[in-house]
Amino acid sequence: MKQIELKKLFPFFFLFLFSSGLFAQEAEIVTKLNAIIKPINTLAPDSSFDDIDFLSGVLREKKIVALGEATHGTKEIFVYKDRLVRYLVAKLGYRAITFEADFSGLEVIDNYINGKADSAIIGNNYKPLFKWLKDFNKDKIEQDKVHIYGLEIREFSLAIDRILSLNWNISQQDKTILLGIRNIAFEKIDKQSLANFKEVCSRLPVNVYTKMLLQLIDNYQNFIGIKSKIGVRDKFMAENAIALQESIPNTKLVIWAHNGHVAKSALYNKPTMGEYLFKKYGNKYHVMATDINKGYVSVRTLVAKTKSFSSAQPLYLPEVSSDKAYEYYFSQCKFKNFILDVNKATVDNQLRSFFNQQKEMRMIGGTSTPLNKKLAILTNFDTIIYFNETNSL
Repeated sequence: MKQIELKKLFPFFFLFLFSSGLFAQEAEIVTKLNAIIKPINTLAPDSSFDDIDFLSGVLREKKIVALGEATHGTKEIFVYKDRLVRYLVAKLGYRAITFEADFSGLEVIDNYINGKADSAIIGNNYKPLFKWLKDFNKDKIEQDKVHIYGLEIREFSLAIDRILSLNWNISQQDKTILLGIRNIAFEKIDKQSLANFKEVCSRLPVNVYTKMLLQLIDNYQNFIGIKSKIGVRDKFMAENAIALQESIPNTKLVIWAHNGHVAKSALYNKPTMGEYLFKKYGNKYHVMATDINKGYVSVRTLVAKTKSFSSAQPLYLPEVSSDKAYEYYFSQCKFKNFILDVNKATVDNQLRSFFNQQKEMRMIGGTSTPLNKKLAILTNFDTIIYFNETNSL
């Protein structure tokens, strides 16, 4: 009788031992992470950089440092990226900041931070950073000033207004072409009109702006008529970043964009901007991704009745509870918010295997779905900046 009972209990003993082994492995990974992570002591952008100066040895000689964001609507991410930009500018000599944004719109703000305009319309989330850049540039000679750039064309009106405002020697025929295009929505323009726009721009004085404008037009001629834009923007933004990096002597770029754009591999079956840049620059391209566990983010949610999206509103994300996600392990670390050097971590074979696994990671765009993406951190990111709990913008 006792022998039969033991046989019945054997599967439970096996399950217990198996579970214990898993828990021990989790604990070992967390222990090893605890040995290398650095605490985030402050979010304040204007605080001392002493606690992050350990990054200088890694970032000083890069050609491009990409600052990713797990969501477009998280306060802690924006504030900390602000701090990192200031560090890269003030301590490591970075002088070009590029954004996943409209080129002409950013030029208006560039004029503001370089004293060419008294004011500019700036979103509240970026105001502290652009005010700091303006103050930084105030007493600098031109070659030491910071400039900001957008990596896309998102509308024609700003670009055309800018061209006309410079009083370049433009013929009446070219002005007529520009004014005819000015109010066309970007996604509505036809290829012939865009070709006409390019022809006019090719007759403008040659400088960084017109070079970039022509580069953008070349890229976006292929954008028209494509139903799925996933991956298409990435190719063009990468080409524009490369054109910009190569058009300004001795320029090191900072890229401010979503994690999904700066990642080094094809996350959505199309090459990312980061994949193109990684192939071009190798280890001179460095990705600092941000990650979050729980808290509020600002997103647009799907309205079921109308099948449209609402305006941005707070959405609460519960704590990650699955060991199939990286955040499950990060949330058990000794620091609530921390910086992790992935390349340093993967010197350890167990951590290298861990970060090479396809696990879920927070990947939230402007909408409430999807919230996660399965990926391997090792093949996509060099540094992880982790926040355990967040607030929405």
